[in-house]
Amino acid sequence: MEVIKTPIEGCYELQPKIFADQRGRLVKTFHDEIFAKNGLDVDFKEEYYSTSKKGVLRGLHFQLPPHDHVKCVTCLHGKIFDVVVDLRKNSKTYKQYYSLILDSEKGNMLYVPKGLAHGFYVLSDEAIFLNRSNVVYKVESDFAIRWNSCNIEWPNNNPIVSDKDMNCITFEEFIRTKGDVWS
Repeated sequence: MEVIKTPIEGCYELQPKIFADQRGRLVKTFHDEIFAKNGLDVDFKEEYYSTSKKGVLRGLHFQLPPHDHVKCVTCLHGKIFDVVVDLRKNSKTYKQYYSLILDSEKGNMLYVPKGLAHGFYVLSDEAIFLNRSNVVYKVESDFAIRWNSCNIEWPNNNPIVSDKDMNCITFEEFIRTKGDVWS
């Protein structure tokens, strides 16, 4: 597995080796020793997947301390435009975002450290998105910032969005009210 630094500190694209033959493909999405050797938190406590159709945008989600989490995400089927936004006030990339395409054919993943908001937009007809987290979901720590308030260059400015994601606070409101939680 190749571990590729992104411009956001602590955030990595992971590119596993893909083994293919006449039967199909094998993609190893986790290897304890490789994660540990690269200083990546590997104590996953929860894993889930979602299915979405083309044009769906989910995000920008995260959990506040003390239940903030590390995530490792991938697209098992289809292709998504994946995004993280750095919410860590003391980070060199504070308020900046990073995006990449997670593609099931490529098998790539994104390792997301604590203090980053995460979201994605579905590019293919449908997508299956897998999320692993080192913390079990806690409703009292669940938080989101509005997808269109971070100057992200999304592939579509009129996506299919849940009521929850449409009505959450803006990035600037988050900065004003809770912006020091990762100081």
